[in-house]
Amino acid sequence: MAELSIPRAHSDEWYDNLAINQTGYYYPWQSEVGQKNGEAAFLEMLEEHLTPETRVLEVGCGHGDLALNIAASCHSVIAYDRVPTYIDLAKSNQKAAGINNVEFLCHNAWDGSAANLPAKPDSVDLIIGRRAPIHWLTGAKQVCRSGATLLALCPMEEPIPAWSSKLPPKLHYENSGRHTGHGSIHQSVENRLHQAGLTLDSGWGFDVPEVFSQPEELYRMITWGLPASEVPPYDEISYKVDGIYDKYAEAQGIVMRHCRFLFKAIVP
Repeated sequence: MAELSIPRAHSDEWYDNLAINQTGYYYPWQSEVGQKNGEAAFLEMLEEHLTPETRVLEVGCGHGDLALNIAASCHSVIAYDRVPTYIDLAKSNQKAAGINNVEFLCHNAWDGSAANLPAKPDSVDLIIGRRAPIHWLTGAKQVCRSGATLLALCPMEEPIPAWSSKLPPKLHYENSGRHTGHGSIHQSVENRLHQAGLTLDSGWGFDVPEVFSQPEELYRMITWGLPASEVPPYDEISYKVDGIYDKYAEAQGIVMRHCRFLFKAIVP
């Protein structure tokens, strides 16, 4: 991997840098993700677990769009993130929407050795995480009621595209925030659950195509999370991106893998 003067992707420092470069946590590119993908499955399963009595805790909520979207379907939501600007934006969006049953908290739940979730003991029916870290699993039993559900969606390991090496080293796919790193997320989840005295109820892997029809959108993806000082303007490298499309694109564009691991656990 090329040596870059940036924090490791998805470290605390990386998220702080991202919060400076864009407003809220989201993918800034446009692409077409195949049907029956993990993101859609997570939202469908989440809806099945919401009732007017459900008390929800969302981990790593970003700027709060998921918490606000489910507020009308449950009793209440506590949603937290460690990035202050994300929580400020979430509270602003909440005020504009007139939603009263969501509490947004700026909270760092991980001290390097243990998880400290911002909820009272025996108060949570459902903990959710969408593309959030998984360290919170070790603190779930401390806040959940017996029978509570843990439901989370994680980016899953995926192949490095063959065209990555055609770009300047700093723009290799391994340096993009979209790259999830190596190793099995399934095994990592199992390990965290074991540490917490919990077991996996169900797990599902999703691997569908993600199509980038326009070169500019591929550029946005490979440069996501890099500080502006490390990113050359698109015009300077457009010939390299066009060359990738000439050699590697299928009829609809560059096709990558969109991989997710969705899991569910039950607190005894």
